[in-house]
Amino acid sequence: MKTWPRLGAVVAAAALLTTAACSGSGSAPQAGADGMTPLRIAETAGAPLNFLTYGDEQGFFADAGLDLDIASSSGGATVIPQLISGDLDVAGSNIVSGMIAISQGLPLRMVAAGTSTSEDPEQDFSALMVAADSPVAGIGELAGQRVAVNSLRNINDIVLGNELEQAGLGYDAVEFVEIPFPEMAAAVERGDVAAAMIIEPFITVAEGRGLRIIGRPYTDLRPGLQIGTFLMSERLVGSSPELVASFQQAVQATADSIAADPAAFRAALPRISDTDPALAENVRINLWRGTTDRESLELVMGLMVDYGLVDAPIALDDVVVG
Repeated sequence: MKTWPRLGAVVAAAALLTTAACSGSGSAPQAGADGMTPLRIAETAGAPLNFLTYGDEQGFFADAGLDLDIASSSGGATVIPQLISGDLDVAGSNIVSGMIAISQGLPLRMVAAGTSTSEDPEQDFSALMVAADSPVAGIGELAGQRVAVNSLRNINDIVLGNELEQAGLGYDAVEFVEIPFPEMAAAVERGDVAAAMIIEPFITVAEGRGLRIIGRPYTDLRPGLQIGTFLMSERLVGSSPELVASFQQAVQATADSIAADPAAFRAALPRISDTDPALAENVRINLWRGTTDRESLELVMGLMVDYGLVDAPIALDDVVVG
């Protein structure tokens, strides 16, 4: 079994936790004179960030008394040190990075579900892609080659590991290389990597450049698989249950709105992001549920143990709020 080094970001977060605890930083946000509570939040660029921005634009967070200060991130564990230090109140990440951090003793809680993939494989917002002239037809032909991922030791390890095992290879048969989503298509075209694990809207952009889809890693593991999660510190959850409930209310309202009228969400993409109007007509729309899907977490956590990303399962009842 492959032995993984500890994440530098998680080690840094642990150090920041000590500093925060000593300095008293990370206190709960307080409502202003207008009755609105400011909330600093970061979410992964692309579809996850678009969800949050849409909900904010539609007023669902304001209706819950929240004034969001939204920042874009590269995802994975990159946002966890900021959350632990108190520079963020909420961090959008993926369930694997969140559970790794929790397993290493960081006081984090999963308060709401982020992105999930579609029940329909054709609408999966993830894709494993290769260059137009690549001879590769499936992941089983990538052994020993480099594959672009947005961050290491996250959901990519699980879904691509599953794909590799289904193809008869070890889950660590390829070399993962960190490349931001917007830069992946160019990296594939240059030959820097043999394939890339891409999400929307960057998939549709890559298709326009001629890249080919050779796998649907999220739905191949489980249709409707929950990928994203919103994390808060244990301190904030414990001190401000009303704030947590307000955030959950707004996330659920946004999820329900998109489910009821996905066309409105699609139409908003050029306005809330850098998505070209023509591109927005074709991008695959994610599934959002709002509440955490325990079955997805249990499935992924079992594979995390198998692949050595965590030593043992974590107690979901202790870390999932709501």
